[in-house]
Amino acid sequence: MAIRAEHDSLKGYLGSVLTQDQLERPLLTNFNHWAFAQGALAETALTLLERGSEPLIAFWSDKTPMLDVSWEASRPIGSFLGKPTREAQLHKALVNAGIPRSNFLKPPIRRWRPRENLRIPAVLNRTNIRALTYRGGDCGRAILQVHPDRNTPVTDQHLWPRGWVEAAAKSFAYVYDQTHATIMQHNITMLAVYNGRFLHDRAASLAARSLGIPVVSYDFGGLDTDFDLTIDDTHDWEALQARMLSMYDEWDPKERDQLGSQWFLDRTQHRDKMNSLFVEAQKIGSMVELPQNKKIVVYFSSSGDEIIELDLDWDSYFGGQENALSLIAKICAEDPDTYFIVRSHPHKRMKPKHDVQEWMAAVESAKPDLHLDPHSEVDSYELMRAADLVITYGSTSGVEAAFARRPVVVMGPSAYNSLGCATQVITESELRTAIHDPTLGMWSGAVSYGLMMKRRGFNYSYITPGNEGEFSIGKTRVRDSPQIVKNFSSLISGRKRRQLT
Repeated sequence: MAIRAEHDSLKGYLGSVLTQDQLERPLLTNFNHWAFAQGALAETALTLLERGSEPLIAFWSDKTPMLDVSWEASRPIGSFLGKPTREAQLHKALVNAGIPRSNFLKPPIRRWRPRENLRIPAVLNRTNIRALTYRGGDCGRAILQVHPDRNTPVTDQHLWPRGWVEAAAKSFAYVYDQTHATIMQHNITMLAVYNGRFLHDRAASLAARSLGIPVVSYDFGGLDTDFDLTIDDTHDWEALQARMLSMYDEWDPKERDQLGSQWFLDRTQHRDKMNSLFVEAQKIGSMVELPQNKKIVVYFSSSGDEIIELDLDWDSYFGGQENALSLIAKICAEDPDTYFIVRSHPHKRMKPKHDVQEWMAAVESAKPDLHLDPHSEVDSYELMRAADLVITYGSTSGVEAAFARRPVVVMGPSAYNSLGCATQVITESELRTAIHDPTLGMWSGAVSYGLMMKRRGFNYSYITPGNEGEFSIGKTRVRDSPQIVKNFSSLISGRKRRQLT
């Protein structure tokens, strides 16, 4: 028996958010090589076919000037070696399932040149790159989602490699122009992209929206479900929270609290694979000795570099996380009965050296009573349970503390500030009041978050998952790309990357 997902069926959901005319000729794009994304695309395409639409598919991962973040295997190399890539296998499986070969589209502009000059700034810091546009689309923000390497700091003083920025801008422009031309040439009525945040998917989305074409985004689902798809922007946190509350209200009361709680309990016991990287240095139950006669205020820092280029002005929230920390420290220092702790995000162990140094300098300047660095083995969950107040700048720790029935203050953008489980503050006065007189939020709001994380999205109807990286469509199995193809492809992509950086 299949478990219940957020939505009963993808067919029903699509019919509820789009008109029949909008569903007539959908275009589905895929630039990445993640198995779960390709599975979601296939499920969406076959659902659209079954409901009478004419899905057209653009497998353009080998065509873009810059390869996608997940690109791993060249279809031409696979064809040359007689060992088809997973993308090629998926193409065949979809044809066998009834999608005509003619519905798989090549980029329509054969001798492509940018339709608008790419005005690359002379000084390639984050601010100048962010301002870069192409045909009205925010090209710069998309570029900044694709770092040249893991050592690219967030700081505005860092200069990005010119070759990399130029190639990324060209790749954005290529996808924008090709998508725009495809929509016009084939009378496309809807676009489906992966996630919508990354370089090529964002370019395709912006091209569609410039023509008034609706966009849906597919992505991974909850821990218990197969995939997600939404008409809302993937990172529209207000829309996501509205989904959480609606999902909680509509779920069986006997089941929803148990399901939502389980997500949190799995994380506290280090059983959540998606959270394992963050807690691998921590020991369950490990704790420091705390004063018994003081109010314990704990700040859990955020690791926000991955989402800094979303359409949010992070600096408008107390001037950034470092300034927010300084303000908290100042308020706590005014009360001798308050013991202030900073728990630095464990993910900072993997962050660029400059960013770590900048954060550590901010912590040192704040002078907390105790600082637990990213390498500390102290159990974050044990720490939040001991706190009288937890403060975050949007970290998931905030909703986890709310589930542990701790008062929570959130100072920046988050995916739980509208759930009633935390106190959102936007001014120093509000922050001061929240610290001096903490308010316990609604436990059910936190649980609704956990429920969404467990059962978000849909179950497959056409896809049968197999081993990791494998799935079947009917009797056709789609396997991972052969290792020899990956190896040869890696040689080519690695050389190209080195040239750009």
